[in-house]
Amino acid sequence: MKRFLTSDLGVYLLAGAFSALVFGVALAALSVFVPGGLGDVQLAGLVVGFLLFLGAHVAAIWIYREIGAREGVP
Repeated sequence: MKRFLTSDLGVYLLAGAFSALVFGVALAALSVFVPGGLGDVQLAGLVVGFLLFLGAHVAAIWIYREIGAREGVP
């Protein structure tokens, strides 16, 4: 487990999970502290933007793994 967590892929996955956790906490905080809460348009914009970010993150992981596979890195 320690080897996975210290590998580049493990760090990328942990960073993605951490950013998803922070995003969830931020949405919860915004829904509580913004007067009137978040509207549907604002919420949809935030979620779509975050999903685009996660898509780029996953693409970077996929590219990293493909490069490693071509170079013979396990």
